[in-house]
Amino acid sequence: MEKMNAAVLHKAGDIRYEKVNIPEIDDDDVLIKVAYCGVCGSDLPRTQKENGARMYPLIIGHEFSGIVEKIGKNVSNIKLGQKVAVAPLVPNWDNLLSKEGYYGISDDAYIIGTGSNGAMAEYVKVPKENVIALAGNIDLLDAAGLEPAAIGFHACRRADIKVGDTVMVLGCGSIGQFTIQCAKIFGAKKVIAVDIFDEKLDLAEELGADITINSKKEDIFKRVMEETDGFGPQVILETAGSHFTQTQSIQLVKKHGTVVLVGLSHAPLSLDATTLERILRAEITLKGSWNSYTAPFPGRDWEGVLHFMENGQIKFKKMISHEITLEELNNYLHGMSTKDIPFNKVVVKVEGE
Repeated sequence: MEKMNAAVLHKAGDIRYEKVNIPEIDDDDVLIKVAYCGVCGSDLPRTQKENGARMYPLIIGHEFSGIVEKIGKNVSNIKLGQKVAVAPLVPNWDNLLSKEGYYGISDDAYIIGTGSNGAMAEYVKVPKENVIALAGNIDLLDAAGLEPAAIGFHACRRADIKVGDTVMVLGCGSIGQFTIQCAKIFGAKKVIAVDIFDEKLDLAEELGADITINSKKEDIFKRVMEETDGFGPQVILETAGSHFTQTQSIQLVKKHGTVVLVGLSHAPLSLDATTLERILRAEITLKGSWNSYTAPFPGRDWEGVLHFMENGQIKFKKMISHEITLEELNNYLHGMSTKDIPFNKVVVKVEGE
């Protein structure tokens, strides 16, 4: 059997660069030669925490692009040599929620790179439904940003942003940076970006934020009220994944406004009586946002991101702080987890263009 290079997770903190078998595809599958694969924030606990992965050994990686190397006999709409991206969620098509078009929240779904081997390898096997052909002017590096961009796009659609709204994004990591760009596309007249790192706020401004606030250095309540005539923003998207900023969102949003929780804190959210009462008295709408998949699969968020990335309104390359190799992945994941390596968005170049 032919072999390929891959970065294989064997146990917490142990990713080995080694030779493994090239996946064999079935009749409904596509074999993709991987070009680029982004490191997701979820890959850090997945690879560094004890029992952080669903299975071992595992090839991680779900934000990726590549070129079609081989197709199954039932695949008719995808051509050999085609440049593609991949929507990595694999639904259980028989699940009731999937039948209703809510693939992202359906039971028994899994993500390529979590429930099956992913793209931190030279080749990856993908179901034909998950393959997205790329338009001419989206290159393979940008295409590796489609999946996290779709999460930001979906969050903005969940927020029901109206043209002219003031939108605040709490947390300027890569999902927050995409969310800032998407909020502008949805019609926000003013986007307020909040973080505790000046370098992330500088990038947020480059990507379209009108106001940036370092909440470690400024009184966030005072500044936000100054920027919103004392009312607060109509929409707040919380992408930091912190119970602290989740509570702040409820306290800061305008009466009759909407808070969308996008970031995952893995911690309890305790609301004091004042905050809980504000949800009621201010008639605040509190929503969750998860993944980016709707009917027709993979959904309108993916269609939107493809369109706006193609015309240059969603930018990914500015967000990339490191481009590394598969051989470097283990050391980078460890350094990112311990914060010894400062980073914004890390992308693994497997084959490139």
